[in-house]
Amino acid sequence: MSFSLPDSIREELLRLSFASTGYSSPNPPVACVLEDANTGEILSSASTRIYGGNHAEREAYRILREKFPTGKLPDHNAYVTLEPCSHYGKTPPCIDLFIEEKPKRLEYGWKDPNPLVSENSGLSKLSSLGIEVVQNPALAEISSHFLFGFKTRVEKKRPAFLLKSSLSKEGHFSSGSGQREKISSAESDFFLTMLRAKVDAILVGPKTVQVDEPGLDFRISEKFPQDLESLRSDWKKIKSNLSKSTPMRTGPSESGNSEVGFSKLRDRKNPAEQSPFFGFSGFLQELLKYSNDKELFRLHFENQKDYQPIRVFFMPEEDLVPSSFLKKQEEINSGISKKSCAFFLDEKKKYSNDFLNKLRELSDSKVVSISFSDSISVSDLGKNVLKILGEWGMNLALIEGGNFLYKTFSSLVSEEDAILQIRSGTVSIPKGILPEWKGEFSMDWTVDIGLDHWEVWRSCSQD
Repeated sequence: MSFSLPDSIREELLRLSFASTGYSSPNPPVACVLEDANTGEILSSASTRIYGGNHAEREAYRILREKFPTGKLPDHNAYVTLEPCSHYGKTPPCIDLFIEEKPKRLEYGWKDPNPLVSENSGLSKLSSLGIEVVQNPALAEISSHFLFGFKTRVEKKRPAFLLKSSLSKEGHFSSGSGQREKISSAESDFFLTMLRAKVDAILVGPKTVQVDEPGLDFRISEKFPQDLESLRSDWKKIKSNLSKSTPMRTGPSESGNSEVGFSKLRDRKNPAEQSPFFGFSGFLQELLKYSNDKELFRLHFENQKDYQPIRVFFMPEEDLVPSSFLKKQEEINSGISKKSCAFFLDEKKKYSNDFLNKLRELSDSKVVSISFSDSISVSDLGKNVLKILGEWGMNLALIEGGNFLYKTFSSLVSEEDAILQIRSGTVSIPKGILPEWKGEFSMDWTVDIGLDHWEVWRSCSQD
């Protein structure tokens, strides 16, 4: 039997998966297509709704039942990126829906890692009813680009994460002057803005809070960026299989050698049933492809409040926190009608009750005291933070800015995570601060975006 997917169905599943990412969490961004078994026509399609709403399968059948309110549905096949659930949650089991509606064939991508499903799969029930059940590797490839965060949270109790750094031509992310510095281009900023809509949490360090007073919210204007239409052609420039390239010279290695930031490049073995680019490496390619889609852009613009990440701040000492920073967070919360902040405080520093109460008010009490100091290893700090994010239901996290966070999280990069380096072709910082990455990494792919050069790096410690 062929395991290919019709182009129209593949494209629909990709678009729906992209739309659902950052919207459905903590539920996975599943996509479902129902196809006429005789003609191949798409009868209906849907993705998982906002948490508490329909899963993709139930939404697709709801739409189809609007066309055929009563009686037996036309003979149809179902394509879904994740094995249908077989347990009660916010909604009834999707497997019961397939038993009721009886598609001719069900094709799915990934097995559901949720123990409630994996230990009590309902697929055998479908087979016993004469419904053909197929795990399709072509569907699994789509799953590997969108469902990896959910899988990571279920299996590792933490989100998948992306470490992002914007670098000057010389490889510096900051001059160290204590002033705000703009490095990435407008073209890169467009995609990075859309990236904010796709992750569940964005993390920045104490120096960033002090100097940049970041907002971190997802916000786009109604005017579609027509001047970025040319970026469609840049998609064709992506080059793969770069793990044999010369090591990139950007920042200090674990040994402290400032000449080599990424070392010991070697071929990386790809996991079974996944594309060569999976996890964040695969997702970033989809981001470049679909962010520039007018219909999807409009969807995100109209639903900005539902695509907001939790803004996670590692806080400096109280007297170093600008009052304008706290005011900005209050205004953002008011605009999106959510208290979407979280704060990590150094447990060895003192904060006034008034200050703590203000943070709790901004964050629905997501205020956590944790040790920033050298009394614990940076990797232990990172593990503790990621565990907390997992408990909050975060599937995907974006980590930005500063060696405090680079050192804390880079040693934890696993196969589903990635490092995104955006090197400017125009901004020069001759003397500055190099990123301090901890670990061994290989380059997955690279592409020119406007005046910037994007590079995606992955851990090469897995054999």
